[in-house]
Amino acid sequence: MRDKIWYEMTHTKMVDNYLSLYLHRQHMIKKYYAIFVLVFSAGGVFSWPLWSSLPAVIACGLIGFMQLIKLTENQLIPSDNTISKVCDLRGMFISYFNELEKLWSDSKAGRITEEQVSEEFYRLRKAGAEIEAADNRLHIKDILSLRDKADIQTRNYLTQYHS
Repeated sequence: MRDKIWYEMTHTKMVDNYLSLYLHRQHMIKKYYAIFVLVFSAGGVFSWPLWSSLPAVIACGLIGFMQLIKLTENQLIPSDNTISKVCDLRGMFISYFNELEKLWSDSKAGRITEEQVSEEFYRLRKAGAEIEAADNRLHIKDILSLRDKADIQTRNYLTQYHS
């Protein structure tokens, strides 16, 4: 049973770390995107004399490019609502992890019986299934570099606090 708890605890911590990195990345993308649009839009308005000296094809191409970026924004960048849901999901994973970690510590220290460990673990797994369902509904993109960083952070945490 302890192996199951350890695996679930490791998986949950990994997802928590991944979501933290994912949220940071999405916030940075939104920030840089907003700056890019602002600079391009303001640059377009304030540099009209420059635009008038360029061939019309280039000016139209740049304006068309900006319009295309604005139209595809929701496909490329998650909405604030989606990011808020990911934040909520991360909070659920943190709570779930804390309960698993407590169960692990109680089991390891012998404060509860093997039967109590099993009952508590499967009670927690029901909550974990609901959290995984919420995770699946959000369709969070799996980014290899973030997954690798999350794996390192997870290993470091578990080594520091549980070895």
